[in-house]
Amino acid sequence: MNVTRDSVAVAVGAVVAVILQIVVAPNIALFSAMPNFIVAYTLLVAIVRPTAAGPVLPFVLGLVFDLVSGGPVGAMAFLLVLISFLASRAFVVLDNDTLFMPLVIFVAATVLVEALYGAFLLALGFDATALDAFVYRALPCALYDCVIGLVLYPLAARVLAGAAPAQPGTPRLR
Repeated sequence: MNVTRDSVAVAVGAVVAVILQIVVAPNIALFSAMPNFIVAYTLLVAIVRPTAAGPVLPFVLGLVFDLVSGGPVGAMAFLLVLISFLASRAFVVLDNDTLFMPLVIFVAATVLVEALYGAFLLALGFDATALDAFVYRALPCALYDCVIGLVLYPLAARVLAGAAPAQPGTPRLR
């Protein structure tokens, strides 16, 4: 596949993630935990395509999340750029052609994004203690994001890795 078709596959996935975040996520929230399809998609792209993942997609999707969620503008954009970079580099270093490493990296990155976002909220005046922000906001949201990411990983590995040029160490689902 060529670069244009490759970019279209990633862009279509990003649009679907934004639509799911705006339309579906508020309707499937459990208690105070709402899934974050944008975080899940951004991290999946960073893990499935570690050498092709750049800072533009995480920044744009993070900024969209900040604008539609009512949170501090720029916080999620910064976190997604930082964590997707770290996740893609961790995958390049730790990949052992098993399904275990991408999932461990995804779960760790998701928990880190949600915990740091909770810290941003606290620093900017969110009325809660640090323990409450972590236990009642960051941890449930991270678990919800992990479930979504674990369900979507096989699809992302098939569609996005299939669109990317063959890379050593990238797991391919057959």
